[in-house]
Amino acid sequence: KTTVLNRIILLEQILSIENDPHFQGGEFYESRPPELGLALSRMISHKCFVHLDAIERRAGAEVVQPEDRFAWYQVHDHVESYMLHQGRKFTARFDANTYLRICELWSRFDPVAEGEAASSLELFSRSREAGHKYLVFSIDEDYCFYPEEQANLVRQLKAAGVSHLYLTVHSDKGHDSFLLEPELYTPHIQFVLNQ
Repeated sequence: KTTVLNRIILLEQILSIENDPHFQGGEFYESRPPELGLALSRMISHKCFVHLDAIERRAGAEVVQPEDRFAWYQVHDHVESYMLHQGRKFTARFDANTYLRICELWSRFDPVAEGEAASSLELFSRSREAGHKYLVFSIDEDYCFYPEEQANLVRQLKAAGVSHLYLTVHSDKGHDSFLLEPELYTPHIQFVLNQ
């Protein structure tokens, strides 16, 4: 089930898009899209997907003053400038309505309810009976899905007697490690698939 923290972060992202005056209830395709809301949404999520030390390293030293973001505030820090850049860059690649649907589905993710099970033990017991095996990765610097969450998942798998492999990945790239460092994951995935 989606954690309380993730549901809060997702709600913040949804509100940032819906409160953009250009959102117009999602009917913005014939006019200007809600770029400010979508950019803010990306900034909210970016700090969860990327380790904060990595954000600071990526930010570089340059501070770029945005011309259209603030009425009186002056960006004075390279991290602020980097986050604004990430938000702006995201608006060119993503549709706000699509992003809202992803946020909504993620916030409501509940496999126990979807599987019509009374508990995770019942759900995973069914999985064991079906012969499923699990490969669980935990990224030690993940601020989107904390390592404690994977440890809890593994406890539930053990309680249900489900076959699993549990690995901790050491990476300062945070949640995005699986995208940026596939070499840390590929051998383990290949091993499990070849069994």
